[in-house]
Amino acid sequence: MFVTNRRTFIAGAAALATPARAQMREKARIGVLPTMGAGPMYLALANGHFAAEGLDATITKFDNAQTLAVSLAAGDLEFGATSLAVGFYNLAAQGVMRIIAAQARDNPGFPNNGLVASNEAWEKGLRSFKDIAGKSVGVSTLGSAPHYCVGLIADKYGFPMSRVDVQTLKTNPNIVATIAANRIDAVITPNTFALSIDRNKQGRLIGWVGDESAWQLGAAYTSTKIADGRREFVEKFVRAYRKGMVDYANAFIDADGKRKDGPTADATLAILSKDLDQPAELLRAGVAYVDREARLDGPDIKRQIAWYKAQGLIEGNVDAEALIDKRYAKLLP
Repeated sequence: MFVTNRRTFIAGAAALATPARAQMREKARIGVLPTMGAGPMYLALANGHFAAEGLDATITKFDNAQTLAVSLAAGDLEFGATSLAVGFYNLAAQGVMRIIAAQARDNPGFPNNGLVASNEAWEKGLRSFKDIAGKSVGVSTLGSAPHYCVGLIADKYGFPMSRVDVQTLKTNPNIVATIAANRIDAVITPNTFALSIDRNKQGRLIGWVGDESAWQLGAAYTSTKIADGRREFVEKFVRAYRKGMVDYANAFIDADGKRKDGPTADATLAILSKDLDQPAELLRAGVAYVDREARLDGPDIKRQIAWYKAQGLIEGNVDAEALIDKRYAKLLP
């Protein structure tokens, strides 16, 4: 992992700040994965929303969601925002985590997690989501968002998980190499990798999981200790983060929740291209859906917990009602 350049002030905020005021800022260390779902967090930083709340925010990139969650539980971060994976839920079972806002959501019309067939499997007829029954499908790790996506597909098309040979490939570069070499029938991987595989003719993109089944991919969260002991601090963070959500939605999503570039799209892509170290046009093709009010799909979070529990991946019990901290979080109607 590594820390991004600090954008504590935009020009207008810098002009208003005084040295004494800067010294009073509360440190807010935030962990993310370098995906478009982290876009609102970077915009809240770049556009001065954290600074306006009196927060000295820094963002740290992590390679996977589990390492991020462990770092937050250990006190190395104040906030995290990433996909909800089994590592997070196992920590939640210990009562040390609280969800305080939504992050990205897999939604129709927005590319997020893609199902990609190998060229060989495509030629043999693997050309739709239901065709993964009886096939090998690669994911990063068991208990990850792509693994849950396999479960959503199986549920929709009425076949048991035992019909899919789920293989763990650990890293996204390994996923790309494996599918390109035709050593697996298909993979489920985030949009930037799915699009790259398809464009480089290393495999064939079948479609996006969000078009098949909408679900709550990610969330912003903090430790129970911070949620209970530093309420004003958390409220400042959530207010700033929601403004970043609005900035992101204004750039890429219309009033009806459909994908549409707004007047600020190019400028926003320039910011995110630098922060995520991805070409702007690749990011434009992979814009993730976010709710502009950062509202959560509570029923799907319960469904995730139940599914991971059924797979034998969660130890202990997770109380979804307690996990979603309604002092801060809003729910979808």
